[in-house]
Amino acid sequence: MAFSSLLLFLSFVGALSFSSLVTKGEGFSVELVHRDSVNSPLYDPSQSPSDRIKAAALRSQARVELLRRKLSPSSSSSSNGSFQFDLFSASFEYLMSIYVGTPPREIVAIADTGSDLTWANCKPCEHCYKQNPPLFDPNKSTTYQNLRCNSYPCTNFPERVCYEGTYCKYSYGYGDQSETSGNLANETFTFKTTSGGSVEIPDISFGCSHETTGSFDSSTSGLVGLGGGKLSLISQLGPTIGRKFSYCLVPPSSDNSSSQLRFGPDAVVSGANTGTISMVPGKSGTFYTVTLEGMAVGDTKVRMGSMDIIIDSGTTLTLLEKGALNSLIDLLVSTVDLPRVEDPEGIFDLCFSYKGELAMPTIALHFGRASMLLSLSNAFVFQENGIVCLAMVGGTDFSILGNIAQANFHIGYDLKERTVTFAKTNCSHLNS
Repeated sequence: MAFSSLLLFLSFVGALSFSSLVTKGEGFSVELVHRDSVNSPLYDPSQSPSDRIKAAALRSQARVELLRRKLSPSSSSSSNGSFQFDLFSASFEYLMSIYVGTPPREIVAIADTGSDLTWANCKPCEHCYKQNPPLFDPNKSTTYQNLRCNSYPCTNFPERVCYEGTYCKYSYGYGDQSETSGNLANETFTFKTTSGGSVEIPDISFGCSHETTGSFDSSTSGLVGLGGGKLSLISQLGPTIGRKFSYCLVPPSSDNSSSQLRFGPDAVVSGANTGTISMVPGKSGTFYTVTLEGMAVGDTKVRMGSMDIIIDSGTTLTLLEKGALNSLIDLLVSTVDLPRVEDPEGIFDLCFSYKGELAMPTIALHFGRASMLLSLSNAFVFQENGIVCLAMVGGTDFSILGNIAQANFHIGYDLKERTVTFAKTNCSHLNS
């Protein structure tokens, strides 16, 4: 009898732990899993590291074209030959688990700083891509609520279909003719934390998708929008997290560790080696944009002008204006005492052949008074047969700081102060 009482007590405590509410001033952290990590449902053990780099580079090219179309809807594929690959909506790099509804149902979702809308495939879903996880059933959740057309989320959603007095229908496109559409709704979201507990947040607006077309991966069943727009998860959490979030990205090849996504006080980046940058208005409120004022190889400055650059965790390679990239390449060629070779895959603009130990000069990115120092692993990728290539490619319309450059930096975003703070960190050892 005492043993049964103990089990009942432990079950009650466990339920409290799983459903504890986040209050203002609290912080929490969740796992981010790179698609090529051994912890990912997309992990393919038959791929070599070189295979993964090639696939990631192709996804980067597809994502750049997606973002270009989003920023300039009238634009078509680039005519300079750099990004003429087929666009696919599976051009994502990180996954996270969210638990939707009451009782909570797990959704394996794409984590995307380049999108605002959070959505999940819902029953009935007759015209959805085939997914392995079960569909979310809103009829089995006691906290699900469809939003009406006069609700704040609906009036702030541009791609909506509404008739007075009815529920809000949404449609959200991804530039490659992929689309999700369904009901805009409120629901309770629960997050499992890296400390072993869970937090519950009610009344999160999301898309309950009843039709999702495109080449989304079957292992995923939704998307978490981490952009800066009004309906992103970050904006909705708002005052609860002090409008702060951060991430620390573990290189997928380093070990079995997962990256971390942090909210609230846990997201504050501090220490002696931090740098802080002011955000600037970009071409879209979704993207986190700063000004890159210069670069250097070692102590030698790259000849270039300043440029706005989007910080995007979903793009692997760094994209630079073509003139700046060419100046950087010229300086690296004159500095690095290695034979230059052509990329056998035809993806990268600069590659070297090497044998034995490899040393490369540090590439510094200057953001006003703050500088981000890119080590070998942040600036180069390794191909087969002793070839190393610059993990930066050229563009024309805009620039992107990719996730290779961001790896092992703790990067925090303060949407109230409009700043980005970063610090070089071993993300595998970041305290929970």
